[in-house]
Amino acid sequence: MNMSNQPDQESEFKEILFQTIQEKLSQKKADGLKFHDAILLVFQEVLEFSDSIVQNLEENGQSPKVACRSGCNYCCHSQVNIIPIEALLISAFIKTDFTFTEVSALNAEISQIHLLTAGKTLEQLYALKDDLPCLFLKKGKCSIYKMRPSICRSWNSFDSVACKAAYDSADYRSSIIGSPARNFIFGTTRALFGQLSEAFSLQSETLLLPNAMSDCLNNADSISQWAKGYDVFRYE
Repeated sequence: MNMSNQPDQESEFKEILFQTIQEKLSQKKADGLKFHDAILLVFQEVLEFSDSIVQNLEENGQSPKVACRSGCNYCCHSQVNIIPIEALLISAFIKTDFTFTEVSALNAEISQIHLLTAGKTLEQLYALKDDLPCLFLKKGKCSIYKMRPSICRSWNSFDSVACKAAYDSADYRSSIIGSPARNFIFGTTRALFGQLSEAFSLQSETLLLPNAMSDCLNNADSISQWAKGYDVFRYE
C-alpha cells in the first residue's frame, strides 16, 4: 500500500483512523474514565497506531525508509507549531517524568526563547537557528521522543547530507524531500484530533511550541480546564 499516490487507500486510512478514535473513546468512557483523561490516552494510542502503520509500510518496502536517526537533529532547530492536545500530552509527560529542576530549566529556556524571537522575521529567526534549538533537544536527542508532536514525526529526510546542506544554507527557504507516507499519516492524525477538539468546542488552533508549553506548565489544571472548554492557551 503506497499511501502517497493512491487516493482510495488514503480515504480508507482516514476512515479507519476515525473509527479507531471513536471506538477508543467509547471504550474509555465505558471504563469510567473522564473525558480529559480519555482524550489524552486515546491521542497517545492513536499516535502509536499511526507509528506502527508507518513502520509496517517501510519494513515491507511499500514506502522508502528515511535517513533520520537518533542524534541527527538538524530539523530540531526550527520553529514548530503544535495543536493544544499535543501540548497537553507533552505537559502530562513532563509532570510525571521531569524533575522540579528540569521543569524550572524549561521555564527559563522558554523565557530566553521569547527574548530572542520577539519581533523577528522568519528570515531573522533562521539566521539564529544555532541559538534556537528545540526546547526539548537535550544532548543532541529529543527528551520527549515518545510524546513528540505530529509534525516532528512527519519531518524526515531520505538523505542526511541534504539535511546538513539545508541547515548550513543561509536561505531560510531551503527544503528537503520528505516521506509522503509519513506526512500524510501523521498529518491526518493531527488533523482529525484538531477537528475532534473543535467539535467539542475546545481550543484547537496551532501555537508555537514554546508558547503552548508555557501556558501548560504555568497552569496546574491545564488538561481538565481545556477539556471543559476553558481558554488555557493564549493566542497573541
